[in-house]
Order: sequence, then C-alpha cells, then structure tokens
Amino acid sequence: MGDTFYGHNVGPGLVFQDANVKVTAVENTHFHFQPGTPPYGKYHSYSYRFDTPDRVVFFTGDTGPSDAVVELAKDADLYVTDSTGTENVIAMYKKSGAWDLKTPSEQEGFLRHMHEEHVTPEDIGKMAAKARVKAVVMTHLGPTADPKDTYERYVDEAKKYYSGPIMLAKDLMKF
Repeated sequence: MGDTFYGHNVGPGLVFQDANVKVTAVENTHFHFQPGTPPYGKYHSYSYRFDTPDRVVFFTGDTGPSDAVVELAKDADLYVTDSTGTENVIAMYKKSGAWDLKTPSEQEGFLRHMHEEHVTPEDIGKMAAKARVKAVVMTHLGPTADPKDTYERYVDEAKKYYSGPIMLAKDLMKF
C-alpha cells in the first residue's frame, strides 16, 4: 500500500497537480469552534476542487454555509455536497430518548453545530446558484425516522434557489 498511496497533511491552496488533474483546497466551516475554546484551531476541514481537461468536480465534505466554498466551486460542472436536515436528526434523537438526555445548553450547542457546520437543502440551493455550478449531487444524507424516506424534499427545497439539475447520491453511482 505504501508504494501506491502517499498520505500527507494539506492546507488551503494547491494540493496536487500533474498533467491530468489540478486539486485545490479551501478550508470550510465544518469545525467552527469559538476562539478561546480548547478545540479552536486544532481541527480543520477542507473542500476540494478537481480541475481536469474534461470537467471540474467540486466536493464540499461536511461544511456549513461558506463564502470560501462558493468561491472555489465557481462554475464547476459537478458540485458534490454534504446535505443535512436538522429536523430529521433531532427527530431521531427524540425517538431514541437521547434528545431529552441533553441539557438545554447541549441542545443549543447541537443546533449551532447543525446550522454552522452542515448545510441544509436551502443552503445548498443558495450556494450552488451563487457559484453558478452546472449540477448538484447531494450526499451524506442524515438519518431519518422513515426507513423508506426518498429525501426528494431535499431536492424540492434546494430547487427554490437553484434551477440546475440536482441528484441524490446513492452508493456506487457514477457521474
């Protein structure tokens, strides 16, 4: 494996380039800790843009709304993004009883995390439109109490702000 893969830490900017691909990163807002708290500055999360001769693919990873993400995604052919429905996650916590075990402060912190460090379908639609991407793929769909949930409401919500094609990712899909 060591002959095939090489791992290393990266930061914002050019991450890799050869004759076939140029990879650029920007720090996103998944780790949005307040200055002065123990985790502040310790963790980083990045979004990546892959420029190839044929097209541009952009991956957000987990992130909250971010102007830096929008800027790096500009005019991408494919925008692959984290997508979360806060209400679904809370419903799962309530169903299991875990929500009631949280203190009001912990509940507030969780809501802050969900709104600042993940994107909703509305956020996705707004960011995709602002970046003028050609198509969106929603992935990393959060849990839901309905095992037959199709998540089509995520697409419907994002389409209020973005007019291009939106797909919901499923395992082994190709784009």
